[in-house]
Amino acid sequence: MKNTKKTSLLFIAVTLMVVMLTTISSCRKERVFTDGSAKLEFSTDTVVFDTVFSTIGSTYRRFTVRNPYNKKIIISSVRLKGGTASPYRMNVDGLPGVDIRDVEILAKDSIFIFVEVTVDPNNALAPFVVEDQILFTTNGNEQFVQLAAWGQNAYFHYEADGLLVICNETWMNDKPHVLYGVTAIDSACTLDILAGAKIYGHNNALLYNYKGTLNINGVEGDEVIFQGDRLEAFYQDVPGQWFGVRMFQPLESTIEHAIIKNGEVGIWIDTVEGGQKVNLNYVASGNHGFASLLAQGTRIEAENCLFYDGGSHTALLNVGGDYNFNHCTFSNYWTTSTRTTTALKINNFFVSNNTVFHRPIVQATFNNCIVYGDKDNEILIDTLETTTPNYIFNQCVIKSDQSTNNGHYPAIRKNQDPRFADPSTFDYHLTAGSSAINYGGFPAPTNGNDLDGVMRIAPNDVGCYEVQ
Repeated sequence: MKNTKKTSLLFIAVTLMVVMLTTISSCRKERVFTDGSAKLEFSTDTVVFDTVFSTIGSTYRRFTVRNPYNKKIIISSVRLKGGTASPYRMNVDGLPGVDIRDVEILAKDSIFIFVEVTVDPNNALAPFVVEDQILFTTNGNEQFVQLAAWGQNAYFHYEADGLLVICNETWMNDKPHVLYGVTAIDSACTLDILAGAKIYGHNNALLYNYKGTLNINGVEGDEVIFQGDRLEAFYQDVPGQWFGVRMFQPLESTIEHAIIKNGEVGIWIDTVEGGQKVNLNYVASGNHGFASLLAQGTRIEAENCLFYDGGSHTALLNVGGDYNFNHCTFSNYWTTSTRTTTALKINNFFVSNNTVFHRPIVQATFNNCIVYGDKDNEILIDTLETTTPNYIFNQCVIKSDQSTNNGHYPAIRKNQDPRFADPSTFDYHLTAGSSAINYGGFPAPTNGNDLDGVMRIAPNDVGCYEVQ
């Protein structure tokens, strides 16, 4: 009888325990956050390996993933986008692999993820920035953390928050320079870039001169080159790979013997005051997603420059300014998409909150220049009717379907083909029969050579190139 009683009590205890465990398990299930709006929080959105390796490199970084909710959350997948081919390796809360499933994070808790990378910086064919992503899938939502590592020996200009502020620096030419994020010249500071330096901009990277001085000191045959950081042949002529060079209220600055290509805006100069100006000499800027030269209320002195192929405009001289171009070529044969805009646009106003503001064109002088492209009209003068804009084209070859019977075009060759060598390959040298040959006049160039270093002989050829 006693044994029967003990058995009954044991059965009841076991039953109660099973019920309690089932109840606890049910409670736990109920406390898993399953809402489709679930969003993880990360200690960083980009993990950067900023060590410049001298041999085959291997290092690691870590970041945290936090569950901000009052319930447990289950990440259904944490995976490397590049899979097993990725140069990265990861460890998720103690578990290594390229695709970790059903990772639990308790309420208001977090986990560590360790990431390791191996790159060969001495592989000249490798990209400068080796990238991948860690993808997180939670309740059907996908998030990612960007991974980036330097893939070659170079100077990398980068700050964790995406903004690197510099002052009084000289960029050497012994190794390439890679821009990652915004590199800003601080107010009243100077950046000098030596001849032969190669500058590579990562996606959306920007060199920003904020009220300082930028001197790009290329020389003939040893130009300073700006372009995107994708080195594969496919990207050689792809626009929009990086942002470009921007100046806001710069002090006196000079860009000389420079090639700036494949960005969004090649050179953007905004508001020059107090008698300061930007000097552009022997500059080739082109194949940019929006414009090869964008100037807003600024002062520019440019000579022997080639501005070519912008997705919207080759050169946009916006909201007034003071401009003097001599022996420059403005060409646009954009083929990436249908272009409906002109190669050159001049404007003297802007609109803010439905109010029109006038900013005068002190002057926009074009001497010995070419403005040409594949559209019927390549010049747009967009000015307020109540003002008299001060612009002039003298000894120029232009493409226009507008009236030029006024004082703004005292000496032009209109709609006469300059016969560029090959616009499809951005070759804007002049060939036999060009309307630009021997049409140049006063004033003569300050320096007797063209963009290639060819000596100009009177009568000069119009544009940035002299026929040899």
